[in-house]
Formats: sequence, structure tokens, C-alpha cells
Amino acid sequence: MTVVFMMMGILMVNACSKPAATVNGKKISKETLEMHLKERVEEHKRQNVTIDSKKLRESVLQELVSERISLDEAAARGITASDADANKEIDAIKQRFGEETFQKSLKDKGMTVDSFRQRMKEKIVLARFIDTFAKNDIAEDEISDYYKSSPKPFIKPARVNMKIVEFQSEDAAAAAAEDLKNTKTDFDQYADKLAKENRANVTDYGWVSPEFFSPTMAGAIKSLKDGQHGGPYKGQKGFFLVRVKERQPESISSYDEVKDMIRNQLLQQKRTEAYMKWLGQKRSASKIDINLS
Repeated sequence: MTVVFMMMGILMVNACSKPAATVNGKKISKETLEMHLKERVEEHKRQNVTIDSKKLRESVLQELVSERISLDEAAARGITASDADANKEIDAIKQRFGEETFQKSLKDKGMTVDSFRQRMKEKIVLARFIDTFAKNDIAEDEISDYYKSSPKPFIKPARVNMKIVEFQSEDAAAAAAEDLKNTKTDFDQYADKLAKENRANVTDYGWVSPEFFSPTMAGAIKSLKDGQHGGPYKGQKGFFLVRVKERQPESISSYDEVKDMIRNQLLQQKRTEAYMKWLGQKRSASKIDINLS
């Protein structure tokens, strides 16, 4: 009886340790699958996408298989990414969403900063690898034809030319707003004074879409008329006073304004098509074992 239980234990251990997939002899662990699955679930929830757990698991694992094949080929070609490359991307994420939101996102995904950095390095390597496909530039005629034949016009979103003053605390922002109101000082002069006294960070944003900011600030910016200022408003991090200098309404972009964007878009399409063709051939020639049980 003892031997039977021992054998059952060994079988259970082997079943648990069996990888989610093996690609050309390299394992993709179930822990890795679960980590990436959590990341995808979070993305779907954020976008209010209905989740089919079984199909999503299968899809994520197939993506990991394709990534494994691509990363191996990238390594063979000497394509790499450094910690500094990854940290630059991470710093941009923190600046956009704030440290608190970033840390919460890691926790929801079941990731550490180190594992997220490694994931970021893999994404950078994959992007650099895909960029090696279809190196030929796009002809001017292709860009022009795409602009003329597009079923939808190229819309230039509404923009505002603005200046913002950032404070670390709501109290400091509220005090500055009250002082600005009572003294009736010009906003730009008052902002310059705050910057010189190191009481706030002042940024001339120039032309920018209100949607770039937090929902609270975006709504406030849309409500301000030309020349008006307001606040304090709560942003992704910190509190802000805002002055809208002038506005530009939504309009249709000219060819010259969007041709570089179209060129990049068409080039990316060609690269993706070439990469997917290569990947299909590579997958067919690879030894892939899937285990989702």
C-alpha cells in the first residue's frame, strides 16, 4: 500500500511540474502562462471585453509559443535589449499613470518589478525583431493613393495650447489658486514666480489633446474658454492649475500633415505581413508540444 501511495505521489508531482508547452525542447512553464494570462485578463477588463477563460488561455499559450520561436531567432541574430532600455519604458509608464497605479497593476498581474522588467525586455526585442522585416521604404505614390482612397477622412482632433502648474499636494494647489484669485495676477507671471521659488513645476505644453490627461483634467480643460484658467484639478499624479491659451477645433488633416504617419503605418503593415509569413513557416518546422490539462 505504501508503494502505491508513493507512486501516486510521484505521478502527481510529475503532472504538476509538466510545462504548459515545449517549443523545440524549451519549456514554457504553467507559472509563465498564468502570469501572462493575468496580464491579458487585466487588459480585457480595462477594455470591458467579455472573457472566455478557456479560449483566452489557449490563445495566450499560442502567443507564448510564437514568442518563444521569435525570441530564439532574435537571439540567434544578436538582437537584444538592456535593463536600461526596459527601465526607460517603465519610467514612461510610471510618469503616465503614477507609481501607485503601476504597483497595483503589478500586483493584479502577479508580477514583481524584476519580472515586469524582463517582460518589457522581451517586448522590446520582439519589436526590434519584427522591424527587421520588410526594410524597403514606402513609395510616395503608395502614400498618396492611401490618403486619397481612405474611406474615412484623416481627422485632426481638437487641441488646446496650454500651460499647467503642478503641485505635490492639494493644499498647496488650493492656496496658490486662492492667492492667484485674490491678487488678480496674470497667470503666466504667477506661474513663473512659483517656478522661480521652486514651489511648483511649470510646463508649457503647447498644442495637445485634452484626452492626454486624466478624465478629471480632460473635462476641466474642455470647459475652459480661450484665455481662462482654473483648478486645482487632480491628475494622474499631483494637482494642477491650468490655463488654456487658445483652441483648435476638430478638422481634416492635410496630406502633408499625415503622410509620415501613413508611411509608418504602411511600412508596419508590410513588416507584420512578412513576419507572420515567416512565423507560419517557422511554426510548421518546429516541434511544439501543448499541455493545457
